[in-house]
Amino acid sequence: MNRADFTKKYLIIFALILLLLCTCFGNIGCTKKEEDNAQQVFGVWWWNNRLDSDIYLDFAVDNGVNEVYYYDSSLSTTSSSFIDKAKSKNVKVYWLIGDVEYLRDRQELFDKVDQFVDYNNNNPSYAYDGIHLDIEPHQDDYFDRDRTMLIYNLIDIAYALKQNYPQIQFDYDLPFWLEDEIDYNGQTKPAYAHMIDIADRIFLMSYRDSAEAMLDISSEELEYAKNVNKPIILGAETAESSETEIVSYFEEGKIFMQNELEKVKLALPKNCGISVHHILSWYELRD
Repeated sequence: MNRADFTKKYLIIFALILLLLCTCFGNIGCTKKEEDNAQQVFGVWWWNNRLDSDIYLDFAVDNGVNEVYYYDSSLSTTSSSFIDKAKSKNVKVYWLIGDVEYLRDRQELFDKVDQFVDYNNNNPSYAYDGIHLDIEPHQDDYFDRDRTMLIYNLIDIAYALKQNYPQIQFDYDLPFWLEDEIDYNGQTKPAYAHMIDIADRIFLMSYRDSAEAMLDISSEELEYAKNVNKPIILGAETAESSETEIVSYFEEGKIFMQNELEKVKLALPKNCGISVHHILSWYELRD
């Protein structure tokens, strides 16, 4: 091979390598751009399906909501009508269900999940985006006595649902203090860690009336979720609390809460977010 042929071959190889590198870096750039443009979750619990969906849904959308956790016991036309309106406004809708009794007898829960599958299969244009489960062990009358068993059962239910219905997105509400060390599947770790491992998303009831306090009581869960690359959604309470004034934004009002939640958003990773509890009390909150 003479020098001219060698040089020509070298330039071709160099050009191919350069093209490959540009393609790779171009893809990386696109991925980064998509991440930058990813919309943080801003959701709201919707416990009363008798509310005027136009008024309250418009209020939610005007305030930046992009997800609703919607309670409908019957999975009826009420669901399809609401989902139709919500999706026309680019809002995702998750079926909100929950009963502490599931921790002692899970059959009704699994029956409901089967109903959910049937509903989504029969209503593809008005399908829910997933299931949002509010099963709170501390609501059991004998929580103090059966604490470990009830928390273990919550973890086991989450695991069983994911094994039996891998196609469904399951989200779970958790109190911020669920730190009990639980042995499950041969691993002993805090209950919140087991739940973060299993669930698609955890909604932490980080009910405090300032950004600093919400982030502070959620720090361990946020750190663990970051390490396992799972999303955490921090909950903000708006209803009047029977406990202490630091739990809810009821006393401070909408504007104060909005400012505090903006601080929380800025402090959270892109795959995390905020949800407000709940639509009616938020709507009625004073300015």
